[in-house]
Amino acid sequence: MRFDFVFWFYSSVLGFLVGVIAAAFLLLTDFFIRLIWTEIPAILDFPAYPLIIGLIGGICVGLIQKYLGDYPPTLHDTLKEFKETGAVNYKRQIGKTFFAAVVVLSFGASIGPEAALAGILGGLISWLGDQLKLTIKKKSELLELGLGAMLATIFYAPFAGIGMEFEEHRESLRFKSRWIKIFLYGTTALWGIAGFNGLNHFFPREVVFALHFPEITWDSKALWLVLPAVAVGIFFGLLFLFLERAAGKIAKKISRPILLGIIGGLFIGGFSLLSPYFLFSGEHQLIGFSEIALDQSVNELLLLGIGKALLTVICFSFGWKGGTIFPAIFSNTAIGFALANTFPFMPGLIVGLVVAASVTIILDQPYVTAAILLFLFPVPFFPAILMSCIAAKKLKSRIL
Repeated sequence: MRFDFVFWFYSSVLGFLVGVIAAAFLLLTDFFIRLIWTEIPAILDFPAYPLIIGLIGGICVGLIQKYLGDYPPTLHDTLKEFKETGAVNYKRQIGKTFFAAVVVLSFGASIGPEAALAGILGGLISWLGDQLKLTIKKKSELLELGLGAMLATIFYAPFAGIGMEFEEHRESLRFKSRWIKIFLYGTTALWGIAGFNGLNHFFPREVVFALHFPEITWDSKALWLVLPAVAVGIFFGLLFLFLERAAGKIAKKISRPILLGIIGGLFIGGFSLLSPYFLFSGEHQLIGFSEIALDQSVNELLLLGIGKALLTVICFSFGWKGGTIFPAIFSNTAIGFALANTFPFMPGLIVGLVVAASVTIILDQPYVTAAILLFLFPVPFFPAILMSCIAAKKLKSRIL
């Protein structure tokens, strides 16, 4: 396929719009999060406030599930709808997705924004494709590029879209030249990041999705921990999937949206009384947590990691729907630091291997996982992180 300048222009404009929309959405949710969880509590000074907020949020989520429908859709739901229909329904759907996602995120759910953004962007891209009278093939390509740009902006991972291409078994289904597709992923992501940072420049947000580690000191003893770290990551990834299935079965037995929403909200409020790190998706707390993690006890870190995973699957299954990538990374970062505290050799490498293996098990996408983690951990550790992702994928296939 020869290079299509018009389509490149469309994808570049789309990338910029994706970045602006993602930034605006996160700025709005950040405003409500600060209002609900910082400013109002400072005025009221009421110890049981988190439980009250969890109850109110649970009622709201339950009412959304009962009267509006199953919103916001998951990333899997959005992709499945597109594959089955060739589009993402946008008529009277985008507003519902937007409203439900803002409620879920604002009331403290341990859920990430990527799923809701995928639903919003999928609808907008389908609308844009209809206005431009694009074929289903071109709309599909735009959706892939848009999702890649979205992942690149919110995870500060410019190669996330290229990672999606590598998941296609090294053969593109829609472009004769795979390198043209990779080029389009790259330029769309760069425009997305430009739009994202441009809006944030006028409305600054705190730094997100970053980790702090001590200066790298190469130590041969860390080599003995490579396989144990990957094994720990695989184990906790499988544990996350097990908890997810168990929570889903319990939710199906209850099968009452408002009651499920209230139970989820009370779990959020109760967990927040134990530690503020249980709240939200985790990207805002990640850098602050990593600065103190090496001073925490192993038991505290394990409880935080397992508790964060448990709250995430409860939220997801009980109507507080969203993405699981951010909370999964935070949860397994805590587990990785527990191992690094036990064996204090190159903590950045140990934590990186644990997170890479575990998140790969959860997402089932080693190259996307590696691309997301590329700049989260020290770059010299990336080859080991990539190998951990690939090994976890192969072992998961054998285990399951």
